[in-house]
Amino acid sequence: MTAAATLEPTGAKDDIDVDSLPLPQLRQDLRLIEGGADGQEAGEAPAHWRIHDPAAQRFFAIDRAAVDLLALWRVGTVGRLRAAVRARDGRELDLDNVQRLIEFLQVNELVHPVPEQTFARVMRQRQAMKRSPGEWLLHNYLFFKVPLARPDAFLRRTLPYVGGLFHPAFWAGALVLGLLGLYLVSRQWEAFLATFADMFSVSGIVSFGLSLALVKTLHELGHGYTAVRMGSRVTTMGVAFVVMTPILYTDTTDAWRLPRRRQRVMIDAAGMVVELLVAVLATLAWVFLPDGGVRHAAFALATTGWVLSLAVNLNPLMRFDGYYLFSDLLGIPNLQERSFAMGRWWLRELLFGYGDPQPEPAHGRRKALLVGFAYATWIYRFFLFLGIALLVYHYFFKLLGIFLFAVEVGWFIAMPVWREMKVWFGRRQESGSRAVVTALVILGLAGALLVPFPYVVRIPAVLTATQQAPAFAPRPARIESVHVRQGQAVRAGQVLIELSAPEIEQQLQSAHERHQLIQDRLGRRSADGRDLSESLVLARELHLEADRIHGLERERSRLAVRAPIDGVVAELTSELSPGRWIDEKTRLALVAKPGALEARGYVDAEDLRRIEAGDKGRFVDELRLLDSRDIDVVRVGAAAADPLDNWVLASTFGGPVPARMQGGKALAEHAAFEVAAAAIGDAHAGLPLTEIRGEMQIRGKPQSLGLRVLRRVSHVLVREAGA
Repeated sequence: MTAAATLEPTGAKDDIDVDSLPLPQLRQDLRLIEGGADGQEAGEAPAHWRIHDPAAQRFFAIDRAAVDLLALWRVGTVGRLRAAVRARDGRELDLDNVQRLIEFLQVNELVHPVPEQTFARVMRQRQAMKRSPGEWLLHNYLFFKVPLARPDAFLRRTLPYVGGLFHPAFWAGALVLGLLGLYLVSRQWEAFLATFADMFSVSGIVSFGLSLALVKTLHELGHGYTAVRMGSRVTTMGVAFVVMTPILYTDTTDAWRLPRRRQRVMIDAAGMVVELLVAVLATLAWVFLPDGGVRHAAFALATTGWVLSLAVNLNPLMRFDGYYLFSDLLGIPNLQERSFAMGRWWLRELLFGYGDPQPEPAHGRRKALLVGFAYATWIYRFFLFLGIALLVYHYFFKLLGIFLFAVEVGWFIAMPVWREMKVWFGRRQESGSRAVVTALVILGLAGALLVPFPYVVRIPAVLTATQQAPAFAPRPARIESVHVRQGQAVRAGQVLIELSAPEIEQQLQSAHERHQLIQDRLGRRSADGRDLSESLVLARELHLEADRIHGLERERSRLAVRAPIDGVVAELTSELSPGRWIDEKTRLALVAKPGALEARGYVDAEDLRRIEAGDKGRFVDELRLLDSRDIDVVRVGAAAADPLDNWVLASTFGGPVPARMQGGKALAEHAAFEVAAAAIGDAHAGLPLTEIRGEMQIRGKPQSLGLRVLRRVSHVLVREAGA
């Protein structure tokens, strides 16, 4: 933990009765450490210093002016301190500086306690920080720590056994092995990727979990051993729970005792370096191991090390290794707090021009860095907290999930915005000329959100002939000949495709043979007593065979695909060649009647109220290859269509309407209402009569963007609440 004492001259004060005031006595256990607080190394000028409070294990960054005052602090009173500064530097001491330094020391409990005064001050601080049980729970259920061990003694005893890991030659060899491993894996890249699919099995998930635990343990040990080697102490190791997910941590706060920034950078990077080392060794092991469980474990270790180190730990916008590494590389302690203060100041000056001084002296690139880091972090936090809100919503049962979702969005997203807006409102009298421009911009944005504007409702649709009919085979059969081609005009009943069914021919031949046999027996019944006695039976069988033959011949006559209506062959299934077998479910042809076109599609419930029969619009094909066509809405479905009749629009077939397959049918994921619109004018010759996928653009009723967003949010909330 760090805090900065800024000592800036603000003018002289009346020193009547001030010189006799005693200076608070500093605690004897405090340590003053030179160098490194703001990126300066020990011995460089200007020097920066830190106060180490060993009781609370905290570090406070102070500047040289504060150190010069503390060096004379033993004189005892304000008057003697002023005289000492006058004698040493030949200048008058600003009493404001002394007052701020005293307040800094007292607030952070760096002075000896004073009866009654210290107790009252501590109680005031505790009352200000006191939270209700509900507030405590809200602050701590997302993140809390459980210390498990005090490993400093263990790390110091075992440090000699890992001393070789800190030798430059070791890491040079590791770099060579890493490059070799990446090269060898690139030669087996397909096999390496194929191993990834095996990780979704039960054994793969177990391997990944164990690998993750091992890698993160080594990661924390890397921090610990490096801190001890640099001369720092490791107070605790334990588990931090982030949204109930356990994450190991190592407390290296004592690293702020180290005077050199390079030492802290090494501690920050040690965990990631260890993970990369594990990834290097595991990658090489994967190359040489045979297929099996051990190779899968090596794959898990390799991918865990590479991905987590590069994609997660290096992220400076989260307060993990990447943030502290970035902060130390820049030499800016408390980077997040300082950048937030600079970001708020910059925004207030941009919007209202208060004329406030900067939170700290920073110009040029440093100022741009602080402001940019603040806004990058805020944007990242917005999406992070929104993602956490969605996570906790799905993590718990429905009612608690909705409550926690609302808490996340309200507390961590809406509340900071509200607090900042309260500051703006409270300082409205201090605003400069920029406030007028800001007000005009806000009014413009409010108008854009609240004023209803014409809005085009875009409806996924297909354009096709108004009258069309598909043609199917009457039964599974074999193609004998195809008599039409696509685009050819046909009349109702005209044979499009001739079919044959060998089983019908066999049955017909057998029926003819049985019919002839029965006729022969009836013809000789006068000479055969048995046939004579069975004459009535034979006559009935002859009649049945004749009926069977008639039925088979009628079935054979149906073995032809005929045009269902007068029109044009709009579609003809490809590969309709003689000898191919087809079934009765395959659409062989689509006959459409030219002269009128119709667009049919599906609109969601949100836009349903914005269109009605009689609205006008245009149809645009999805590839933008054809001219758009004017359309009139003729029908809007009163009820949601569950099975999507226009299956080409379903997402399961590459369409834009979300759908799922069930029972061989495409079912809409959400409420979708069918809309039909007639194309204005005749279908021109160049327009195909088959289904053309695109969208209807209907000029709907005006609606404000704010109302649209509100309805969308309420629709989602109602849907999820009832799920």
